[in-house]
Parts: sequence; C-alpha cells; structure tokens
Amino acid sequence: MKEIAAQLKGGVLYPLTIVDQEEISEFKDNQILKLKVVGAQKQRSYLQLKMYWALCGVVAENTEHPYWNTKEKVDYQVRVALQFVDPNKMIVDGNGMIHLYYRSISFANLKHMDACKFFDRAWPVMAKHIGITEEKLLANQG
Repeated sequence: MKEIAAQLKGGVLYPLTIVDQEEISEFKDNQILKLKVVGAQKQRSYLQLKMYWALCGVVAENTEHPYWNTKEKVDYQVRVALQFVDPNKMIVDGNGMIHLYYRSISFANLKHMDACKFFDRAWPVMAKHIGITEEKLLANQG
C-alpha cells in the first residue's frame, strides 16, 4: 500500500510532490487503483509532515537501539516522550493497570497549530537521541 498526497485540478488528481510522483509511477498505466481520499485542511503543511517522517528516518539510520531503529519506532518513541496521549482512549484493565494510546499526527486527527507545536517539541527529542543538535538534525532531513 502506498500513501501519496495529491491535488485535485479540473477534476483530475495530480501527485503533489516529486516523491509522490515516484510513488505513483510504480503502478502501471490504466491499472485500477483503490483510493481512500481524505481532504487535508488547507493550512496544514504536507511538506512539514514529510519532513517529520524524513527526520524519523535519519534518527532510525543513526541508532542501533532496537526501540528506535525504524521510522515507525522513532515516531512512537517521540509520541511517548512527549506524552502525546489520547485522553479518550485510556483504559484501566481488571488489574488496575492503565493502558495509554497515543494520538495520531495524521491530517485527519491533528490541526495545523497543534501539529506545529508537536513538531517543535519533537525535534529536540529526536536530536538528543542521536547526540546531535536540533539544528544539525533539521539540516539532515534529505
């Protein structure tokens, strides 16, 4: 499954970035694709989200820690460190143990300003894990 961003122009969907173009080019011409379309709020930055995932990759590539060695694990560890908990999904089991669920950073679940605050708090956590400054981390996003 691929996830790309596209923009609707004249009733036709066009990939938003070069990366999105590369992702969609892996499919054949005239191949039928099943799409799940979610409209992003106009002010939310797709490039900012892509930068976050790119930096998750940078951190994963520069650590041997088993809980931080993939982009998905870095994302999870950042949300844990920031206590980015979904208050509507905390569960107390029969033994009195509290189970926390972390909020999603997807377009559908996080508004623009909340996303900006999350990312501003995430960069130092990520940089600290691999022992570099926040500025150096942000310079290595590509």
